[in-house]
Amino acid sequence: MEPVKSLLLNPTVPYAPFARSFINFGGFAVVNEYNGWEPETNAWKESCYISANLSGVMAMHTVKGPDALKLLNENSVNNFTKMSIGSACHGIMTTRKGNVIEHGMVLRLAGESFGTYAFQPYINFLANNGKYNVESLVTTIRDFIYQIAGPKSLETIENAARQDLHGLKFMRFCAAEIAGHKVRIIRMGMGGTLAYEVHGELEHSHDVYNALVESGTPFGIQKMGWLSYCCNHTENGFPQIGEHFAYPFSDEPEFMEYLRKDSFIFDPMLLPPLGSLSDDLNDYFRNPIELGWDHMIKYDHDFNGKEALRKIAAGPHREMVTLVWNAEDILDVHASYYKHGVKPYKKIIHPFDLAGSGYGNCQDRVINDRGEMIGISMHETYTLYSHDMISLCCIDPEYTKPGTEVIVVWGDKFHPIKNIRAMVARFPYLDLTRNQEYDVESIPRYIPVPS
Repeated sequence: MEPVKSLLLNPTVPYAPFARSFINFGGFAVVNEYNGWEPETNAWKESCYISANLSGVMAMHTVKGPDALKLLNENSVNNFTKMSIGSACHGIMTTRKGNVIEHGMVLRLAGESFGTYAFQPYINFLANNGKYNVESLVTTIRDFIYQIAGPKSLETIENAARQDLHGLKFMRFCAAEIAGHKVRIIRMGMGGTLAYEVHGELEHSHDVYNALVESGTPFGIQKMGWLSYCCNHTENGFPQIGEHFAYPFSDEPEFMEYLRKDSFIFDPMLLPPLGSLSDDLNDYFRNPIELGWDHMIKYDHDFNGKEALRKIAAGPHREMVTLVWNAEDILDVHASYYKHGVKPYKKIIHPFDLAGSGYGNCQDRVINDRGEMIGISMHETYTLYSHDMISLCCIDPEYTKPGTEVIVVWGDKFHPIKNIRAMVARFPYLDLTRNQEYDVESIPRYIPVPS
């Protein structure tokens, strides 16, 4: 299928005429599926995948200068003061109300230089509002980001780099060379198991991509499309802004004004709420405590949203769990489309409703058997690995025990409501060895081939 002609192809990915479909992501045509989402979603459990979905559409943003650390600390729940050079971490920025406004990766490149991605456009506003003495360099369409995850990811990267990388620790990065080009390799990823990222300059992207695919082919590497990429966040218990919860740009009036002056056309508040949760998009914002990230909040420094989060933490608050939806109730939803004279329920699409997911504004009420609201279900996803429909859920603490039965209120103002039974399950739902705990010594080391 040809991409929409008005969209540019993701420049970091060699054109794939055999791709099944494309999606508009950040103004680029990003591949939805290569060989089908089924083998792609199993790749990080059985072999490995290569994903370029972030490349070209996710800005690498370098902030350096005397106030680089100050900028990050004053706007993040993290304290980066003791972060060592050569390390990476998950950074979380919040609004004055304590809602997550952006989150992504932070890399310490040098003493006064940090590389970030997935913080735009908010970090642009912070770096250019005149408050900080920093040099800000946005490298969108100048860099590539490739993610390689799964039990065969290390062997794939080592063979491509022709280098033993067993010593690379979790959330650390190092310099290497692939296809004759300098790259940065980080041990991290969204797959929930052994995973790495490879970063480099755009002009070398196709060479590096092809080298990684060639290296991973004997190990069963799969090219990952957007559908599969979104699945791994839910399986891995890693909620994603714009997927599981909405952008709270309206919490920061100065930022909204900056966007309007910059002719930024995306205003989340103009998007309609979807699902049964509420008609008010403000209810679709989430804070890091209810998302399960409270352990990352460091109250030892002043940051935007600190007092709001203190108040939330001091009282009863919801916690993160996985919900497994009842198969019989799901079949009832599908069956409603074959009943004459009956208005069908809202569709349940495998692996998830890409078109209807919006920008994190598709969330549903979770109730108990008395009809009382006890939680919020976020972005249902089908996992082929376990043959279950699952969702991430922020739920009242008394309902967090695995095996607890709850009800997801499925539907919206356009469809009839269907109560779908669900059961609280392990979180994260994927039960494979986590990246930080993976014993890489169980993997064969790279052996140089004599020239």
